[in-house]
Amino acid sequence: MTSTDRTEEQVVQELNEAERALLKRVLELERAKLHVSAYDATDDLLAAVKEIIP
Repeated sequence: MTSTDRTEEQVVQELNEAERALLKRVLELERAKLHVSAYDATDDLLAAVKEIIP
């Protein structure tokens, strides 16, 4: 690892509150998608982003 590489934990720690909320929602949708093979998360992802960034 070079000095410019960051770990996932470091990246998450640098996120602001809105960015963390968006990341959490995206991960929730991705987890839900794993349980439904034909799931298209596009609309849900767009709605999650619009909730945080109007």
